[in-house]
Amino acid sequence: MNTYLKKNINTIISIFILISPIIDLITGISLHYNYNFTLGIIMRIIFLLLICYISVFIYKKKKLLIPYSIIVLYFILYILGIFLYKDQSVLLLELQRTIKVFYFPILLLTIYSLKDEIKISKLVLLVSLFLYLFAIFIPTVTNIGYKSYQITKKGTLGFFNSANEISGIISILTPIMFILLKESKSKLSRIFLIIMYLTVILMMGTKSPLLSLLITILFSIIYYWIYSIKNKKYKNLLVSIIIIIVFNAFLVVITPKTNFYKNIRTHLKFLHVKDIVNVVKDEKLIDHFIFSQRLTFLSDKAYRYKHSSTYEKLLGIGYYVERKEEKLIEMDYFDIYYSHGLIGFTIFFTITMYVLYKILDNKKTRSYDELMLTTSLLLIILLSFFTGHIITSPSVSLLCVIIIVSLEKRKKKNLLLASQDINIGNNKNTILKITNKIDKEMYNIDLILEKEIILNKSSENIRIKVIKVTNNKVTNFFKLLFFKILNYNNYDFSCYFESNSPICSKLALLTSSNNSIYYYNKYRNNKNIDLDDYKYIIFNSTDLKDSFLKQHKGYKDKTLVIERIDKKTELEGIFNI
Repeated sequence: MNTYLKKNINTIISIFILISPIIDLITGISLHYNYNFTLGIIMRIIFLLLICYISVFIYKKKKLLIPYSIIVLYFILYILGIFLYKDQSVLLLELQRTIKVFYFPILLLTIYSLKDEIKISKLVLLVSLFLYLFAIFIPTVTNIGYKSYQITKKGTLGFFNSANEISGIISILTPIMFILLKESKSKLSRIFLIIMYLTVILMMGTKSPLLSLLITILFSIIYYWIYSIKNKKYKNLLVSIIIIIVFNAFLVVITPKTNFYKNIRTHLKFLHVKDIVNVVKDEKLIDHFIFSQRLTFLSDKAYRYKHSSTYEKLLGIGYYVERKEEKLIEMDYFDIYYSHGLIGFTIFFTITMYVLYKILDNKKTRSYDELMLTTSLLLIILLSFFTGHIITSPSVSLLCVIIIVSLEKRKKKNLLLASQDINIGNNKNTILKITNKIDKEMYNIDLILEKEIILNKSSENIRIKVIKVTNNKVTNFFKLLFFKILNYNNYDFSCYFESNSPICSKLALLTSSNNSIYYYNKYRNNKNIDLDDYKYIIFNSTDLKDSFLKQHKGYKDKTLVIERIDKKTELEGIFNI
């Protein structure tokens, strides 16, 4: 069991991210019909315990026991405070709230400790976003979903329960969507996703997704303009400006018809404000219109905290007053401080700041992907302050953790080797030499095959993934799709060892942009393989390479030779191309 968990931790985390929208959907429907069914928190606690177990007992990260113990000690002292200063009937409710809040730092520290073993595909995050959007889009267009607001304001939330949490998820995943839209080759998929996304964020009626979209677009434009100027592509600058003008014109036309705009008008009418400019001239209007009375809630909570006991100031005043749930400030940093006191706040943010410091220390953003991940981090920080329910909500916390850890430059690189069967021709010797020579402390190696095999002990750290091809094309399609979602561009290097396996050939292309095809024998034409798709074509001798180039001169710049497959430095030189 431990071996299975160790080799499949990436898959376990990815699948949990993918089923999270379903968990939230079931929770939302249950709460709508007044069934206080806590499926979400139960499954997320089980998931958290499993990840902690894998980290401490399988990967031997024993140092984690120290922060775990500190958090457990804080929980005990917090519970003691409930016995001393509150009615014991709220014990379980207070404890549930506390678990939800500390879910983020525990998971962040645990996932960070496994950073060299875990790399979640951005396509997993996009599919998760798609499921949330789809579960709102369909009820919206069919007019059967739940309302985002109970009174006055308009908005639809599909069948979900918490507008702030779902808005937060859509918001922080918006930059990830931009990464995949840039890489997508399917125009139809792009158009459908964009239409569904815009429909949802404009009809939900909440501010944060639209704000996140505008921030993401702004950073994308700045990056694109800088890139175009550096590369003297001035025509691209003109095209981008035209696109921006057209997009803004579209928003001007469509926005007045959306729930977002209607809510702004309703809010201004309620406040008896004719001109939105007048809002910034009055502190009460700023609080009501921009902060949705969060400053008032903050003032009320600060007053109760000020008049609490010293013990409560240190450990927190909690969430319930005389058996009634107190209104949250909905500004995560303040909710954590007042509800969990100076000690709880210090524990929470010591862990968070430690991980952020380790990840961001001397980090420079160069690529568009890195910029978008950094934008997601910025949105996490901003929305945690302005709207809340980000780092204090388990459903959002998991995605926050994955985004943050994705910014880390890992010491270990992921390599994927794919072949129909390891026992074909020289294939076995070639692959085994590679897997035996590569430093397992520096590289994670996944071997994709169509047939199950057993490797010797020297190769026990290699993860074997078997994709069994059947006569059923539908089954094969879904196998390939599932593998693509879990592993899309998730490897630093991939190599297909030519062996008449169309599915392994496709997997090598899907899993890394730094991909290659390896010929250990003379090149043979295969209708299932398009050499233009590969970044590199590798041969095991100069003679084979020269023979190939006599007929295919156009591929000279992408052909390579590995004459000594057992030479470690030459192999690692290829992997670091």
